[in-house]
Amino acid sequence: MKNLILALVAICFAAIVTAQNATPAATTPAGKPATAAPAPAKANPAPAVMFGCPKCDNVAPKEGKCPTHQVAMVKDHSYFCADGSVSEKAGKCADGKEMTMMDCKSKMMNARAKSAKEAKPATPASATPATAPAPVKK
Repeated sequence: MKNLILALVAICFAAIVTAQNATPAATTPAGKPATAAPAPAKANPAPAVMFGCPKCDNVAPKEGKCPTHQVAMVKDHSYFCADGSVSEKAGKCADGKEMTMMDCKSKMMNARAKSAKEAKPATPASATPATAPAPVKK
């Protein structure tokens, strides 16, 4: 019985999948096949290159200087050192430490979390209603 139900489910699943993949022939009112529509524009344009400040969570779409720290912005997924050197490949800094990778996505998430935390008002302790203890009968 289990095998019969399993086979029935598999056949239904296969029928649904093939029905979704099949496209019916489009016809015009005159009964002639419709002409192909022009191809849509690129669905996925090339991802934008982002630049981040090595000292804070500032992220920008253009290369330049961080408005807060006045240091050069580092390209996303590049490696940088505290002394300002930048490389496309991982390596070691002049002081012997490992180079740090610039991750603009995590910087944007950090900035979003900070702004959400600042925008969310904290509920003061006095806002919670105080309940008086019930009188005890003797």
